[in-house]
Amino acid sequence: MSPCLIRADAKPVSFQSEVVPLLQKSCWGCHRPGKEKGGIDLTSFSALVKGGKHGPGLQVGHPDQSRLMEEISGPEPSMPKEGERFSAQEVALIQRWIKEGALDDTSVSIGRARSMPVYKAAPIIPSIAFSPVGPWLAVAGRGEVLLFNATNFLPTARLVGEAGRIESIRFSPDGRRLAVAGGQPGQWGEIQIWDVAAGSQLHAYRSTFDSVYGADWSSDQTRIAFGASDRTSRVIEVETGHEVLKFDQHTDWVFGAAFLRDGQRLVSGSRDKSLKMIDISSGKLLETINRESETIRCLVRHPFEDWVLIGTDVRPRLYKAEVKKEHSDPNDDSNQLREFEHFDGGINALAFSPDGKCMASSGSPAGEVRVYDAVSTSRKATLRGHRGVVFSLAFSPDGSQLATAGFEGIVRVFDWAGERLVTNFVPVEISAVDSMAQARKAHEP
Repeated sequence: MSPCLIRADAKPVSFQSEVVPLLQKSCWGCHRPGKEKGGIDLTSFSALVKGGKHGPGLQVGHPDQSRLMEEISGPEPSMPKEGERFSAQEVALIQRWIKEGALDDTSVSIGRARSMPVYKAAPIIPSIAFSPVGPWLAVAGRGEVLLFNATNFLPTARLVGEAGRIESIRFSPDGRRLAVAGGQPGQWGEIQIWDVAAGSQLHAYRSTFDSVYGADWSSDQTRIAFGASDRTSRVIEVETGHEVLKFDQHTDWVFGAAFLRDGQRLVSGSRDKSLKMIDISSGKLLETINRESETIRCLVRHPFEDWVLIGTDVRPRLYKAEVKKEHSDPNDDSNQLREFEHFDGGINALAFSPDGKCMASSGSPAGEVRVYDAVSTSRKATLRGHRGVVFSLAFSPDGSQLATAGFEGIVRVFDWAGERLVTNFVPVEISAVDSMAQARKAHEP
């Protein structure tokens, strides 16, 4: 018998700690966001109750009338078609849970903080962001966002959500909220919305079966756009989580999405080498903006123009988001405005200065960050000293400082015009116990 089935008392069966592990083991392979056979998603209580094309998944209090029990029980259960079948004890546990009233106890944990992460070493930092108007610098850690005072860089708060991995963070235009894109790799993606001043999570919306990337706010702050590894780009409403757009015409992972100025169109960039412009209301593809010749790793929109800067496996390229002229040559990259210096190993991060006059990029040589004039493409600064790949860049609101972070787990803040390091710090506290153990191990013969 599975350890989770050994009960020392007569407490009601827990959906979160007892039923979910069974569904995850045997059902999630075919019934999860992005892969919903029969229209059924079994990764949340609400989706389980909703069921699929044959009706609700369960009738609370009545296991004999619940489709879930019909599918998983009996001498020859029809589900799961793939994966490990439920044992008699597991079927009995789910039956008991339904009979007891199908208590949903995920509400106490979904969208709430897990225990504070403990660090044995500085974490890889995938994303950093300055608030456009508030006094914050946000740094993505391991399953949390760490907030710092953007003036003295002292820690102010830790925002710990449900997602185990964070891919990107982005402040709202008014600086009051923070969007966090990430998820639980191989299980679900999640968009979190935080009230920054209060340090409280307002919403947590799950989507797809893997982590999500490159979140962006609409200018009116009512919607969030993002990309996903299921080859889609999506738009959701901030207050409800309602999916406004699911665009599925990419053929590989989508690493970023950005609203254009009118808020009615979206641009998304994919590993399939395409930069696509989409009408949000209809879901229609308006244009493939670029010549599809280089893998797109990241993208960012110009602060004031409908221009999109992409980082490819070769160099940064700047495009205008427009429909091409009729009968234009597909080999003519007519929407490209300019290209920047070649990087041997491609681009890992991009950022525009708030006034749009400069852009920063990082790539290979590993650890090198370059700042360019966004119009002339001339290099204005080269920032060195990093060890390993730089995954994230962020200009301060006045544009005078550039924060960088990545593989080494150190945040560095530069006076970029003077190529001068202002400060650097590890954004987390390293466990003293683990540090001592590592020191002892290093001195062992």
